[in-house]
Amino acid sequence: MTETSNTGEQVAARRTYKILGNPADPAPVSAIPDAVLDEMLQQAGNAPVHYACDRVHLGKMASPVPWRAYKLNRKGCLDLMNHLVREGDVTKVPALLATAQFLVQVTWLPDEGTVHAGDGGKHAVVFDGTLRNMEHIAAASAFAQSLLLVADACGFRTYWSSGGGLRGKAVFDHLGIPDREILIGSIFLYPAEAANTEVKPGSMAERRGKLEDWSRWTG
Repeated sequence: MTETSNTGEQVAARRTYKILGNPADPAPVSAIPDAVLDEMLQQAGNAPVHYACDRVHLGKMASPVPWRAYKLNRKGCLDLMNHLVREGDVTKVPALLATAQFLVQVTWLPDEGTVHAGDGGKHAVVFDGTLRNMEHIAAASAFAQSLLLVADACGFRTYWSSGGGLRGKAVFDHLGIPDREILIGSIFLYPAEAANTEVKPGSMAERRGKLEDWSRWTG
């Protein structure tokens, strides 16, 4: 039971941190090697999968898992930050990128023919609520959570963002992400210490309530 207890403690200790910097004066490029992220992704990739993705998604990335991970290192984060600033982005995304060590754009892979034109909203995506699509979303979410836990254990602070402008077509095109994929989260990974930053803890951790507020025995 010791291993289970340690894992439970790690899950309970994980917290969300939005770490904002100054896009005009970003933190210096770190010497943390890209292989560190690859090792974390390799471990997180053991997340559970129910259904293989639709064959339409198979290409250079030929895994049947229903998610994809698009990786940006520190230089990539700064390049994207500068691109967004040049395009007039006035959201907090450039400030988040100004201090991020890595960014992982995690997408899920809907079945062919189940995605439709949006309702006109800026980032609207409409897809059929099929059982297979639900399972694909669940698997991609499990992968994202696994990455958060692995990164936390490696000493990184993390933020799972719904993406905002990072889920739009312009950024997808800039990063070479296929339009048929849907962002499930932009995972920001921050070094343990970063100078000249504003740290905002996540707001939901203290609002979850007690166990009996969201679980009950049945049967």
